[in-house]
Amino acid sequence: MRLSIIGSCLALLLLLSCSEQQKPAPTAKAKETANSSEATTAGYNKNRNAYFGDLHVHSSWSFDAFIYNVRTSPEDAYRFGKGEMIQHPIAGDIQNTRPLDFMSVTDHAEYMGVMMQMLDKESPLAKLEFAKKIKSEDRAVSLEAFGDVGRSLARNEPMTDLTEKEVISDTWQKQIEIANRHNEPGKFTTFPAYEWTSSPTQGSGPQTELYAANMHRNVIYRGDKISDIPFSSFDSQDPEQLWKWMEKEKAKGIDLIAIPHNANMSDGLMYDSKTYDGRPIDAAYAQLRIDNEPINEVVQIKGQSMSHPLLNPNDEFADYELYAYTFAVGVPPASKPQGSYVREAYEQGLAYKKELGVNPYEFGVIGSSDGHNSAGPVQEDRYFGKLGVIDGSPEVRLQAGERGGRFLRSRYMSAAGLAGVWAEENTRSSIYSSLKRKETFATSGPRIAVRFFMGDNLENLNFDDESWIDKAYASGVPMGSRLESQKESPDFVVWASKDVEGANLDRIQIIKQWIDKDGQTHEKIFNVAWSDDRIKDNKGGITAVGNTVDVPDASYTNTIGDITLSAVWQDPDFDSSQSALYLLRVLEIPTPRWTTYDAKALGITIPDDLDATTQERAWSSPIWYQP
Repeated sequence: MRLSIIGSCLALLLLLSCSEQQKPAPTAKAKETANSSEATTAGYNKNRNAYFGDLHVHSSWSFDAFIYNVRTSPEDAYRFGKGEMIQHPIAGDIQNTRPLDFMSVTDHAEYMGVMMQMLDKESPLAKLEFAKKIKSEDRAVSLEAFGDVGRSLARNEPMTDLTEKEVISDTWQKQIEIANRHNEPGKFTTFPAYEWTSSPTQGSGPQTELYAANMHRNVIYRGDKISDIPFSSFDSQDPEQLWKWMEKEKAKGIDLIAIPHNANMSDGLMYDSKTYDGRPIDAAYAQLRIDNEPINEVVQIKGQSMSHPLLNPNDEFADYELYAYTFAVGVPPASKPQGSYVREAYEQGLAYKKELGVNPYEFGVIGSSDGHNSAGPVQEDRYFGKLGVIDGSPEVRLQAGERGGRFLRSRYMSAAGLAGVWAEENTRSSIYSSLKRKETFATSGPRIAVRFFMGDNLENLNFDDESWIDKAYASGVPMGSRLESQKESPDFVVWASKDVEGANLDRIQIIKQWIDKDGQTHEKIFNVAWSDDRIKDNKGGITAVGNTVDVPDASYTNTIGDITLSAVWQDPDFDSSQSALYLLRVLEIPTPRWTTYDAKALGITIPDDLDATTQERAWSSPIWYQP
């Protein structure tokens, strides 16, 4: 057994005191459409519930899912999110063991839905000469056609027959209708969305014609009003142009945000010191960026974008789920670490704030999946890969190195991630407001709930009394907020609760970054709460929590770690004159990685180049201190 019955029940009771893990069905009057006002649902909580979702899922309506035999639709994606069973092209029946709370299907704006329309005899697209190539039984012919589409994206040269406004608009309206139909306030929230897929060419790499950097953004709508047509990378590959288009949409009363993802694959472009067209970042650019991108996705199937050992050499946990490649056919070149990771961007943001008066990187964090099977594989023991036939089975992932291992680097991918939000209720307005105010957190997949506050007179909080949350909100600010000038060191309130179906917790850390009087940025990591009565040494370190993983059996036990961790902490180095930010990192005890479950299924020893265990984790959005 992976959990004892007693431990699971205790965890559930503790978690329910501060978050809504089992939510009541919505009342009849709470049912809403995209254009109606939202009513209070039965699950309303003024102190906010923890909700878990996925704001980055692709279906067969995305070109790069269709070409790998994915045929499930956005409709199927929402059904999977609700806990229903759908079909995978290799893995067969796939199903979430628990429904999500909220979700978006984010099919690529570029060629959205056109491949599937070519299979429909009634569609005008099916009559195109190109469609005949796509549907050809000669695999060489169809692959060449797919290659034409891929090259058009890489070169930013749209295929005119596939990008006519009527075609795009019709498909987009169907996406919106499907999202609206699956929206169930109080139970399951959906947001109309798409992905803007800017992948600027960087040059030539080994064994490939070119490679591209990741500048992708998911565009998420609140849902009341939606754009007539998506803004695609064919309109512009420059994110500044995307933001300017978004400002025009906002002027029409349309509420939307952009969420960057996979900065780790951006080759240094995502958090570059220059704009896309080479200008130094100025205050106007910084303000435009943060106005439109309050949230960044920092963990998903293609790794995490929080930390890198070369950028965070003093962090013993920085080397986690690294997927440091760019996009390419063949062997992708490595992605440059500088400018590609969030914690470096956070430090630079403090410097920009001092120099420009505006911080372009004052954003919160979420996780999501980027699954291309109309589903996100967030569970290590139920992993089904990212992209259809190319990585959908243990044999392909671990043994077919030439195709599955090298082409997509699928051996090194992760079991997705989840977005966590603190919201009053499970509705569009409440969850979207959480995203806008950045009261969000990211997890590597487990449903770890994380609270973080900063304020005054919080040192005597009693975590056994539910009123501690009232006091924390009354006397402090939550994650994602900014605390203004303090004369004395504020109190930091940290709290985390394990996933009721997952592993116990190892520790909570506070990661502090600050800028000194000379303009130099710094970072320091503090252990503030930990399990098993371990003793902190004189340098602030604590011993490893231990490891109960049985690798051949792909199992573990919860005989170490704690169900919840909490503390009230003060920064021993606090300087009221220095700008700083603080964020939480919560670690689970070690558990088997998906690679270990695959190796067991195949009856083989796990390959030497792969990790057998993982320490799943969660990150909070920061709290910024501004003197």
